[in-house]
Amino acid sequence: MTRDEHDRLAAEHVLGLLEGDELGIAERMMHTDAEFRASVEQWRRRFSEWDETAPDLPAEDALWRRIESGLGTMGVHAATPAPTTSSPGLLKGLWESLAFWRYLGMGAAMAALLLAIAAGVLAEKASRQPVLVAVLLTDANRPGAVLSTFADGRAELVPLGDMTIPHNHSIQVWTFPDPKGAPVSVGVVHAARTVLLNLEKLPQPQSNQLFAISVEPLAGSPTGLPTGPVVMKGTASTAL
Repeated sequence: MTRDEHDRLAAEHVLGLLEGDELGIAERMMHTDAEFRASVEQWRRRFSEWDETAPDLPAEDALWRRIESGLGTMGVHAATPAPTTSSPGLLKGLWESLAFWRYLGMGAAMAALLLAIAAGVLAEKASRQPVLVAVLLTDANRPGAVLSTFADGRAELVPLGDMTIPHNHSIQVWTFPDPKGAPVSVGVVHAARTVLLNLEKLPQPQSNQLFAISVEPLAGSPTGLPTGPVVMKGTASTAL
């Protein structure tokens, strides 16, 4: 887990936004990871600071007198049915109270902050969910890698099994934005590990779009088209 993911998990835990596996992970880390507990406590302090942005102000004597006057008026008419509206004196006192409006403004600001954070967290969560997933099969019809595409133009290639790259060679990822057109390079990979690729300069990938991997020289294809054998290929499907 990266530091950003660690910090994001702590913030969402404080806001109560976690669920499922992530909630279980956070609860376990609260018992086993001192750094995570410290991060959670730091986020709690950050949010609590919004409750302390204005000093406590005592109510003015004039406000108390207006409240008492309103209560006294209510007592005189205790034998009659209580009116459905609030005491005019009490409402007038609150209306003219600087402390009341200050705390009301603080509450609105805090609510807006929490909504903005929640919206940002949910948007960030959505950005981590793949839009399309392609399982790339080898010549033996076995899964060799998984390629996931995301809404922001990123793509992630995850090798499966014992995928190897020949010595002094690379593998190059290709896609076919136009099924009847030429393949377009997505990236050159030098090690059999999870890598991030970039599709931002290509048309938005579509369901059933073909992806393929070929073996190329270390620097990639010198022609802009596959020159070595195609070792894997597969079509993209909408992610669940």
